[in-house]
Amino acid sequence: MHIHRNGLASFATALALLVCGSAIPARAAETAEAPKGWEFDIVPYLWTAGLSGDVKIGRLPTQGIEASFGDILDHLEIAGMLAFGARKDDWGVLVDATYIDLGDTVAAANPTFGEADVSMTEQLYSALVTYRIHDGKKTTVDMAWGGRYYRIDADFELVSGIAVGRAASADVSWWDWLAGCRFVGRPSKRWSLTAYADIGGGGSELTSEAIVGADFAFNKTVSLAFGYRYLYIDYDENAFLYRTAMHGPFVGVGFHF
Repeated sequence: MHIHRNGLASFATALALLVCGSAIPARAAETAEAPKGWEFDIVPYLWTAGLSGDVKIGRLPTQGIEASFGDILDHLEIAGMLAFGARKDDWGVLVDATYIDLGDTVAAANPTFGEADVSMTEQLYSALVTYRIHDGKKTTVDMAWGGRYYRIDADFELVSGIAVGRAASADVSWWDWLAGCRFVGRPSKRWSLTAYADIGGGGSELTSEAIVGADFAFNKTVSLAFGYRYLYIDYDENAFLYRTAMHGPFVGVGFHF
């Protein structure tokens, strides 16, 4: 990580633009007779999350942040979210990839510093191995183990005010190991209900996630997934504090084969 500091107190505030994380939407409802061989799921999705918590860069003071999804959408340049799942018999794999690019000219916290150009990218990749410990006609339970890779790149430059041209930048990345559990209930052939939770750490001091959702299968190939997701991250290393909670509804379209 590298940081350049020249009185840029508004840099931490600008980090409120960041939002995203890994999501593993519920799989489409399964029929009573599970297909033999490998099963695959591909789910592009949108997580309309807000962000709250504390951020600190270098010697800058800790900045409390509170941003709704609407606030973040105003600064979004490009984003992509995709979940992939594969399963055969009791074993499976869950992979999630998230990329978000944010940028804008924002007002500095101190008016004497004028405005600043802010550019940030956030990447989040999760991979878990699952094992089915219960496989009933109406309910299934899977245990999951894996890791989550997190990376933030941010650049900040004052473009007006008394310190025009001053800049700050930060790039951090880390791995967290995860252990989780997923419960799926199937009240009908078209509907399924999911509850998922994990907890871990490693690069961060603590991370935890919880998802509750539902899935409606239009047919054997296409389904609609929706629900609510909460992700907590407590990272404090190398003069960078990122203690935040991201939470909000998600929706996705699943393709199953």
